[in-house]
Amino acid sequence: MNIVSICAIAVVSTVLAIALKRHNQELSLLVSIGAAVIILLSVIEYVLSSIDSVSTILAQANINSEYVVILLKVLGICFLTEFTCDTTKEAGMCALCSNIALAGKIVVLVTVMPMFMEVLDVVVKLTGGESLA
Repeated sequence: MNIVSICAIAVVSTVLAIALKRHNQELSLLVSIGAAVIILLSVIEYVLSSIDSVSTILAQANINSEYVVILLKVLGICFLTEFTCDTTKEAGMCALCSNIALAGKIVVLVTVMPMFMEVLDVVVKLTGGESLA
């Protein structure tokens, strides 16, 4: 699906959701969530092909793929957290949105910790200290 189709789905669903909001807020929310899911599913193909391209580049460059895997996980966590926050905010649950955002940040921190420890170990070695591991 191309960007024109995605934008068309977004505009039509927005107009429909706004029109429904006066009469049935629950149905309006379902239209918004449904459109968001359709758009998300339509771009997964592009994400998967991008991941394949990155994997090919890494294999050719002999770069440690462990770090790229961590970065891709973090990117996925961020996208999922943002999608969920936007959906809960649309439903009028701002406190839940804030909690989801905090949980996403904590999960990102935990996910990048091995990479952070590796970088810190390199810095300590460069400054003449002993390895942290």
